[in-house]
Amino acid sequence: MNLSWIRFCYWLSLALLPLAGVGVVRLSTGIDTGAGLQPSWAALAVATVGVLITAGRRDGLRDSWRRLDRALPRRWQLGFLLVAASLVFSAAGLRVAPAPDSAATVWSRYARQMIQAAIMACFVLWPALVTRGEERWRATSRWMFFGLVFQLAYAMVQGISFYFPNAIYSGLEQIFTSNPSILSGSEQLYLGDVFRNIPRLRGTMCEPLYLGSFLVMVWPWLAWSGDAGRWRRVGLGLALVLLLGTWSRGAWFAAIAQGFVTAGIWMIWRREQFLRVLPRSWPLRWVVLGVATVAVGVLFYLAGDALRMPWERLQQSFSRQDWSNLTRVYSMQAAWRAFLLSPIVGIGWGQFAWHFPLLVDPLGLQSQFDWPMVNNLPLQILSETGLVGGLVWFGIGISLAIGTLRRARRRDRAGERVLAAGISLLGVWVQLLSFSQYNLPHIWVALGLLVAALIEAAPADGAPE
Repeated sequence: MNLSWIRFCYWLSLALLPLAGVGVVRLSTGIDTGAGLQPSWAALAVATVGVLITAGRRDGLRDSWRRLDRALPRRWQLGFLLVAASLVFSAAGLRVAPAPDSAATVWSRYARQMIQAAIMACFVLWPALVTRGEERWRATSRWMFFGLVFQLAYAMVQGISFYFPNAIYSGLEQIFTSNPSILSGSEQLYLGDVFRNIPRLRGTMCEPLYLGSFLVMVWPWLAWSGDAGRWRRVGLGLALVLLLGTWSRGAWFAAIAQGFVTAGIWMIWRREQFLRVLPRSWPLRWVVLGVATVAVGVLFYLAGDALRMPWERLQQSFSRQDWSNLTRVYSMQAAWRAFLLSPIVGIGWGQFAWHFPLLVDPLGLQSQFDWPMVNNLPLQILSETGLVGGLVWFGIGISLAIGTLRRARRRDRAGERVLAAGISLLGVWVQLLSFSQYNLPHIWVALGLLVAALIEAAPADGAPE
């Protein structure tokens, strides 16, 4: 049976990952349901339904389950089950729901959040199960690269339209910011207590920080894995320029963390390649590195605002007057208090927004633009699923870190992919310390690709590490 159309729908979902601002239901029906159906969701849904139908006809459900069991090692199956169990157990925390809400309303909210979590689980499972062999890894990089190219083109149009407004761009915005669950904003840089006449590029993801999250997920695949083709270096350079143009502090901190880890890996595990660009004498090497470091510092000190502004933007993260910072402080304060309400199982998955007005300080009621979010996904997991969910996610994180460090020492393509996937996921989750819009599918594709890379790089039974 020809399953090429199913594979095409999956690859298409990868290219559509950054089109999170497009509301499929709203565009097709004109009705705002608040469901937030994204194009990548729709493409993956078609692929998933196609697999279920064709697998049931060809092999039967029992044989299909056996094939799935062979493709996904038991420890990963256990991890998925534990995460699902923590979300289910969090339903016990619905008893601490705000008093004015009826039981039917609370359970309805919880059910919708569970459906959304199940959709995100599909974005983990598909890459974890499908991505095997050179051809599919190349296809994965290629289709994500297509999505990046579109973001680069749209961001360029956005930047031009900021200075020269036109009806064409306004019409495009009606399409690419039509998703009711992704807020549109932050069009202009706010720095030094004033708005600068500089655009914050956000592509089709509505928010610059969301575009930044996609970029920190994609760039390691262009820089490290070698699967994206000969244009990957050009794409890498443009992606980093676009990352700078988002002016997203969270994305910048994530990229800095990725850069330090990447440099450390090159110097420790790939030091032969790294040292080729330095003099052979160790004293001279330290002199070269020291001079380069001082030169960069002097350049930033002597340069004009163009080079100092990124540094000032990073410093703004510690300002106590910046309302963007206060938004996060107040939301995290409310999340911690929510955790204290039900520390074992949490307040229920996806229920933070309805607790926020009752838990935050009065001044914090003015800090949220529309829909209250924790602005820290690990803290959201802790507050909504309690210690049960927190320990599950912590255990999975430790397992992924250990597996990545062990497999990344391989000097073959499998080892390089583990590195690319590990650095990609690291950047995404570092930035998730400052936002918690978890229904962006690229976050979970990054996790699925790391699982796929670890499975493929695992030694055969009886083989040495």
